[in-house]
Amino acid sequence: MEKQTVAVIGGGPGGLTVLKALRDVGFDVTVYEKRDSIGGVWAYSDDPHTTTTLKSTVSNVSKFGASFTDFPYPDDAPAHPTATQVYEYIAAYAKHFNLLPHVQLNTPIQWVKRNPTNTQWRVCFGSGEYEGTRDFDKVVFCSGLTTKAVTPEFEGMEKFKGKMIHCQAFKRPEDFKDMRVLVLGIGNSAADTSTELVGTAKKVYLSHRGGVKIVPRRLKNLPLDLVINRQKNAIKFFLDAYFPSLSRYSFDQLIELYSTQSFPAPDPSWRLKPAPSLANHQPVISDNLISSLAAGTITSVHGVRQFIDGETVELTDGSKLSVDAVIFCTGYEPDFSLTPTEFSPLTSAAPKSPDYDPKNAPTARLYQNLFPPEYADSLAYLNYVALTEGAITMADLEAMALAEIWAGHYPLPSKDEMNAEIDKHHKWVQSLAKDDSVYTGIVRPGPWFQFLNDAAGTGVNEKLGYGIEGWKFWLTDMKLCNAMMRGVMTPFMYRIFEGKRKKWEGAREAVFHANELAKQYK
Repeated sequence: MEKQTVAVIGGGPGGLTVLKALRDVGFDVTVYEKRDSIGGVWAYSDDPHTTTTLKSTVSNVSKFGASFTDFPYPDDAPAHPTATQVYEYIAAYAKHFNLLPHVQLNTPIQWVKRNPTNTQWRVCFGSGEYEGTRDFDKVVFCSGLTTKAVTPEFEGMEKFKGKMIHCQAFKRPEDFKDMRVLVLGIGNSAADTSTELVGTAKKVYLSHRGGVKIVPRRLKNLPLDLVINRQKNAIKFFLDAYFPSLSRYSFDQLIELYSTQSFPAPDPSWRLKPAPSLANHQPVISDNLISSLAAGTITSVHGVRQFIDGETVELTDGSKLSVDAVIFCTGYEPDFSLTPTEFSPLTSAAPKSPDYDPKNAPTARLYQNLFPPEYADSLAYLNYVALTEGAITMADLEAMALAEIWAGHYPLPSKDEMNAEIDKHHKWVQSLAKDDSVYTGIVRPGPWFQFLNDAAGTGVNEKLGYGIEGWKFWLTDMKLCNAMMRGVMTPFMYRIFEGKRKKWEGAREAVFHANELAKQYK
């Protein structure tokens, strides 16, 4: 029987893990990457329309919590690798599993639609005279979360004569040497951008309307993700599933504790409090923002009201600033532009307050934020979910689940059942958005990870919990169970048990080794 064909759009960690997982279960897979390199955001680019890390970027999540599930970082890699080191790690993964022969670089995708016989997906690739089409049985979108930049509009913007960019185009701090720079936003991009400008720009203003929880990469030298183990996570996931309000409150309080321990007395004039719930907003992970605010090298100011003239900006508190450049760290919206309207998962504007602009942040009808019910057997979107967990690990688990579903090893619910679940999920998102904005790709971590583990057949739900199978595992292999439950919550746990997805024989040793390596930080 001829293998089914799959087109994967995007050659970052998500696309590469999907390529590997689908090939493991027998699919013929081709990855299309528009750039000249794999690696996604970790492969630096000068292109102002391409989102990448800066050369100086350091990973927010440590190597212990953000690796592939069957390919560890080198032992000599630092706890928080640089962008270059993450890219080299991704490239080593692709080489180790011989993935590159199945990747077509410098091949942008123009559109995806059903073929004339409505039997396959027709993919148009290339550009200009080199444009071509090919039909595939299935298509996976792995183009990332940060392709479509959002820049708000303010009265008088056309009057401003200085430099005005989205942080997507921010590549070199030296381009702003001796400038007065206004950075808009209070997320991770705003923190990174403003701290990168310190020492180069003449003045850095951080403009924001609300507060945020800020935590460092380490707590008393311990990488932040090592503070949470599987035992604690199992409790959190249980609360997510059955007592979501309690889960939300307890997690908010825990992160607030970590923030207060690291930064005990933030100046009230910085307006970092009150901070929104982590159910709506990810925390800012920054080692230098608080110290820069304290030193006065970054000045916290109110939100922007309007632009007055070529260099003057009026803020919401009525004050005015003279600036030479404005950098919008105002986020990204989901990008479903490659699928035509009749097949797009988009249905409405993002749920929020009644005065919300419906042109921004659309809501997608995707089961588990992955599958459109009408084409769940042939279309998947791995470019919509955003969580605080390590993106590489999350992509790997998603890829394993997708592969087992499409291989027929884990049946999805009926179309009607999937639509009912989507409606239920959207109501939950709307409940979060009553008083604040919310990224519509948000999921409830507990139920969502349970779905992925069940679909992939990792055994994690059963073995690393407090049910009968969990106690059996503890009784039969106490040393390994304790290392996995109380030690490092390593991604290798997804490959250690027998199950539907491909097991990694080196997982047991890798779990113990990761715990040994982590001891140097305690």
